[in-house]
Amino acid sequence: MGYLRPLLLTLVALGLLVAQVNATEIKTAFAVIKYTDESLLKTFNKKVGRSSYGFSFGQKSSGTTDQVARRQVDQLIGRVQEILDMRPEGLHFTIEILATPKQIQQVYKKEYGRSVDYIAFYSPRSETVYFAANKLRRTVIAHEIAHAVIDRYFDKAPPVKIHELLAQYVEKQL
Repeated sequence: MGYLRPLLLTLVALGLLVAQVNATEIKTAFAVIKYTDESLLKTFNKKVGRSSYGFSFGQKSSGTTDQVARRQVDQLIGRVQEILDMRPEGLHFTIEILATPKQIQQVYKKEYGRSVDYIAFYSPRSETVYFAANKLRRTVIAHEIAHAVIDRYFDKAPPVKIHELLAQYVEKQL
């Protein structure tokens, strides 16, 4: 019985690895968006483009799913930079869209060795923002993007509390 746990953990890790290998990528001016299923991207598009009050963000969402994602993500990143008044040179990071919070939590545990209950997070180690598509709100997306912008703006990262306050400021200004 003692061999089952390591075997199960290996299979879970392989499943995450296979999902990452089979990921589709969209390149934008500021980011590379990775996802494994077009339905995840469609869900993400709906969340990034709509405020909690039902208003659309940016231009009309016409075009292919990829085109809409590219346009909306770059517009939102631009808005986050505008709110923070931070425009880091060469800003570029990865956005990885996963299906569930459980997948987010598995990635976090693998990367940082501790359990969390997050639906999204920014990893400065990999310069990647991870999102659980089924639990997103536009403010959460902007908050995590703010972490990426802040991380790239400063040569030495500000204290965690300041980092978090700035990301929360972005949420409130959308």
